[in-house]
Amino acid sequence: MQATARKAVALFVAAMMALAMAFVIAPSKAFAATTGNLTITNQSAEFNGKEVKAWQMFSATVTADGKNASYTLNTAWAPFFKTVIGGDMATLDGDALSQKAVEYVSGLGANDDANVIAFAKKASDWAKQQSINATATATASTSGNSYVATFTGLALGYYVVSPEGGSTANRGTDAILANVVKADQNVNLKSEYPTIEKTVDGQNHADAQVGDTLNFELKSKVPNMTEYTTYVFNFVDTLSKGLTLDQNSIKVTIGGSELQKDVDYTVSATGGNGAATELKIIMTDFKTKHGDKAGQEIKVTYSASINEHAVAGQDDAGNSAKLEYSNDPIKGGTGTSVPSVTHGYTFDFDINKTDGTDGSALAGAVFQLQKKGEGTTVKLIVENAGDETQPAVVRSAKTGEGNAADTITTPESGKITFKGLDAAEYQLVETEAPDGYNKLQKPVDVTIVANYDQDGTLNNWTVNGGGNDVALNIQNNKGTLLPETGGMGTIIFTVVGALAIIGGIAWAVRRKHSVR
Repeated sequence: MQATARKAVALFVAAMMALAMAFVIAPSKAFAATTGNLTITNQSAEFNGKEVKAWQMFSATVTADGKNASYTLNTAWAPFFKTVIGGDMATLDGDALSQKAVEYVSGLGANDDANVIAFAKKASDWAKQQSINATATATASTSGNSYVATFTGLALGYYVVSPEGGSTANRGTDAILANVVKADQNVNLKSEYPTIEKTVDGQNHADAQVGDTLNFELKSKVPNMTEYTTYVFNFVDTLSKGLTLDQNSIKVTIGGSELQKDVDYTVSATGGNGAATELKIIMTDFKTKHGDKAGQEIKVTYSASINEHAVAGQDDAGNSAKLEYSNDPIKGGTGTSVPSVTHGYTFDFDINKTDGTDGSALAGAVFQLQKKGEGTTVKLIVENAGDETQPAVVRSAKTGEGNAADTITTPESGKITFKGLDAAEYQLVETEAPDGYNKLQKPVDVTIVANYDQDGTLNNWTVNGGGNDVALNIQNNKGTLLPETGGMGTIIFTVVGALAIIGGIAWAVRRKHSVR
């Protein structure tokens, strides 16, 4: 009995060891992947946020090393091969159709051959036209220096993948064919999406004073429109309330040749007068007129002036531009590009006019603001004359403002705020001193310096090397009387002496008459 038990235990142990050895010897077969991840990668920021769809055309049974697979046609794709591809597949069904479809795709050529790319486009277009439900959908997002859309847990198979349409400058179609036959599969998206670059005076930022003119430039490239019957391509630019658009300055060129307004494009501008302005450049019959110019530079230029609504130190002169473009040749949808932003700023400074002895506020000092080195007077608009507590507030005048003045006088508070200025060197020239005070003999230098980050946003700004919220203290000293000669005592003695002489003469005359 014991011998029988020992024999049974020995057989059990042997069986368990054999089973364990089977797992050790062939773990890949025991744990072969049944799903995989598919990652679509693009280097352009324009891919960020784009939707990507994937349709499984064939399911797959894959060897453990992922080097071989057998495929079975997904029934949803049977009509595609029977009617779109046709030929001898038109009359087949079931396994016969599946086998023939696999043979057809295998015979198209190597990876990225022209026939393979054309088949991908044809399959993607059919799926969209027939509104075939996508097996999975993913949205592109940032990953390091790239942008990726990742499908996780896809059943193994052969997939048609279609990102939201781009300009396809380097690829005949946005469609991709991908084998998901291992745990992770990566595909590099070669499509290019329309981009826009915005600059102001050749940079991503500018500083200026009210009344100055800034020159803007929008640059893009004519997209590849081969897949499209018509193509939408519009520039949409938003100007802040601190900018006044000059519509007459708008110019559009392609490949250096100027286009004609109201023939090749139209202009729409809304807002302004203290509100943001939306400028739209709408291309007319873009596909018909420029379909043969893919890759050529398309450029919009215009000018705008800084107005009185700009706020010191705030991005009131900045604006952003984007593109509206066709992204679906099948259903006519549109997309937008990542906005390109420029930044612009104006600045201000304050002064306190005080007595040089007791520090009391001084009214009645008259100042002129000049651009240092240029000798030009900055024309000023008085927004607030000030009083015993409030400062006078003046800004740089816009071109042609009729009520602009050359000077500003300190109110009873002794304070003035100068606003709407450039980051530059200025001089305050005192043209009249307060009554009883000596006028300043030299101008007061005022230097405004702005420091910007790489993206064109303002990091900080200073006035005369100090904080921008500290007023410059400008002192006047009381005048002393100039020295005199003589005095009232001498005058009195002279008058008394003269009276005595006159009186003596009169006495002598009277006496002479009495002797007679």
